[in-house]
Amino acid sequence: MISNKVPQEKFNELRRLAEKMLAVKGKPTEKVFDGNLLKLIHELQIFQIELEMQNEELNRSQQELMKSKMLYTELYDFAPVGYLTVNKKGLIQKANLTFADMLSAERASLINQRLSSHIALEDQDIYYRHQQNLCDSNRRQICELRLQKKEGTLFDVQLESVTIPAGYDTPKRYRTVVIDITHRKQIEVALKYSNLQLKSILNSIDSSIYISDMKSNKILFMNKYMEKKFNKNLSGSICWQAIREDQDGPCEFCKNNPLINTDGNPSEPYIRDFYYKEHDKWVELHYVAIPWTDGTLVRLGMVTDITDRKTQELEQKRINMLLEDKVKERTAELEDMNAALRVLLKNREEESNKIEEKIFANHKLLLSPIINNLKKTLTLKSQQELIDLLEIELKNILSPFSIKLSDKMINLTPTEIHVADLIRFGKSSKEISEIMNTAVSTISRHRENIRKKTDLKNKKINLSTFLSTLR
Repeated sequence: MISNKVPQEKFNELRRLAEKMLAVKGKPTEKVFDGNLLKLIHELQIFQIELEMQNEELNRSQQELMKSKMLYTELYDFAPVGYLTVNKKGLIQKANLTFADMLSAERASLINQRLSSHIALEDQDIYYRHQQNLCDSNRRQICELRLQKKEGTLFDVQLESVTIPAGYDTPKRYRTVVIDITHRKQIEVALKYSNLQLKSILNSIDSSIYISDMKSNKILFMNKYMEKKFNKNLSGSICWQAIREDQDGPCEFCKNNPLINTDGNPSEPYIRDFYYKEHDKWVELHYVAIPWTDGTLVRLGMVTDITDRKTQELEQKRINMLLEDKVKERTAELEDMNAALRVLLKNREEESNKIEEKIFANHKLLLSPIINNLKKTLTLKSQQELIDLLEIELKNILSPFSIKLSDKMINLTPTEIHVADLIRFGKSSKEISEIMNTAVSTISRHRENIRKKTDLKNKKINLSTFLSTLR
């Protein structure tokens, strides 16, 4: 652009451009003026064109300057931080709108006012040292203090100041950037409070707890229980050097892989039991990654002595094994007793069955025939009634036995019951006839009657097997 060239070059170029423009317009009339006058007019026309071009260039420069000034003003006044220009006496020479908004004041009211008048009384010394260091070193200085708004409210800021060298007609000044750090201070206070709470909780636990850096393995914190155990505070030491005397490098518990997932975030806690052979004790190791006060992840380790618990578990295991052995022994004894009891019960049942059979058989074989003969021989009605009553009472007495002997056997005669018993014991008709001193045909007839009365007639069922099931 023309505006970027030195004045002489710019003038020469403007002259050349003016001559070209005059040539386009045409030469003046020679009939009216002589040669010298024409030359003068020519020069004047060129000069006029030069002036017009210079004026256009000046207008463009002014417009660009105005745009730059507007951009500078916009950047300066509406920046997210406060900008100040302060002289050696500490008077505010310039201030942007952001700084005025910080103090809830008009910008005009701040000019030529001491910056220290807006600083909290307790922080005046901080600002004084800030200005003194800036003046002595001419290097950038940073400090934190509190400013006071117009209505008296205090808020935290950070001042960052640099020196503006003195010019030909301007004295030495200082430019200061004012950053509102109220939110940051609130976060720091909250983190500090959280850190105190965390330390208070950790110090109240009866287990060795420490926090170490996940990269350097330096101990950042150890609770009072662990400090008492080691008789000193190991903060700042390498954990595996201070805690494990037998280690020449990071131990297996210093690994970060179980504590951090692939995304770099804390994973589930890592818990395991470990036996210290040299100390003959068991401990429970509990490791987890947590965020520290600076936002980085650190390793929190908790070591709990569980030797007593392990001893109790082993003792309980031993007792359980003894109890299981005793239960097995007792179970075997009870099984033997049950087997013997079953044998006794079976023998008792067999004896009871035999007694019942004998009672019922005696009734059938002895009492029943006598009662029947008495009924035939006694003629008096009173005597017959007594016999009937006696028969009824006997039947009532023998009814439980008769039920157990089956309804099918109750209808047999005493002789048929005797034959049925011999058949049940596996005797043949010939053997039964010899025992009862009667003909074989009679025994066969008794057999037929027994099958008929027990509902076995015309059925292919072995009589001996069937009779065995009724007893």
